[in-house]
Amino acid sequence: SSEYPAGSVAARIVELIPSGTGEIVGNELTTGREWVLRDTVLENKSTEGVFFGPSQRVYFTPTGDEGLRDDMLYRLEATLPDGSNLLATTSMVESSVGSINRPPPNLSSYKMGFASVNPDGTATYPDFPFQWSTSPGASRYDGSLAVHFEERYYADDALTLLDSTRERTLYLALGTRKISNPANLQTIDEPFECERLFTELASRLEVNPRIRRVLGRYDANSQMERAFDFELQVANQDLAIYLDVNESTNSIVQDRPLWTNIQGGIGLWASRTKLGVYGLGYTKQTIQHLQEGDVTAALNFCSPSPLSEYTCD
Repeated sequence: SSEYPAGSVAARIVELIPSGTGEIVGNELTTGREWVLRDTVLENKSTEGVFFGPSQRVYFTPTGDEGLRDDMLYRLEATLPDGSNLLATTSMVESSVGSINRPPPNLSSYKMGFASVNPDGTATYPDFPFQWSTSPGASRYDGSLAVHFEERYYADDALTLLDSTRERTLYLALGTRKISNPANLQTIDEPFECERLFTELASRLEVNPRIRRVLGRYDANSQMERAFDFELQVANQDLAIYLDVNESTNSIVQDRPLWTNIQGGIGLWASRTKLGVYGLGYTKQTIQHLQEGDVTAALNFCSPSPLSEYTCD
């Protein structure tokens, strides 16, 4: 918020016991736990997004060891400087139930194979089946694949005089899945066309002979390279509705319906969580095709592993 001075809004979060159906009915009993919100100003927040405000004032509460429970409801109660009251209740996403099945989250040696190189130098690209189980309370999943690499900038074409380095991450959107009945648990498959990795890197990165790109980091303990993360952003029903209402459209008419779940105000009180498998490795043929394939050869990718045929050293 950028509208109210520091300390002028009195707000708290109250924990509620859900009804037998799990739906918000308005007469839920409290558990006795509550948290008073404090305000602070963020100095390094992104200037992008619908919630950007010039002073970047946010409200938070330290929960300590008594964190929020994903099987409870939470009510926001706030009093504004003019004496008006705001009220909103939201459910949580039960992240402890839902899980990622592929890539396997508990197999640290797992390697993503984005290409198979044929003897004639051409490649075939599999479809990788990302898969997860839904969680109670989850209405929307947005998947992404993160690609981590270091860019090394050289002062000469021979790549002997290193000038500077920069850590970079590119995100490939994997799609959105919407759940019509969050209580109906299911397994979701999201196929990924692995050729996209190479075409998106080629279209989004600068071709420059003085830039070398190191794909991921070298894990000496397992003697493998790690460069990829699979991540799911999970939204509860209120947040899913808000995102649907505010999705971009190609329509000439840009007026959108106003959607809020705040009684006495305009805004959103919702919950989300994040699931992911981090530090995924990659196969030898993946880095081989990045180096030798027609689409990405000019990007100068290499492996951080001193044991690899495609090492940077």
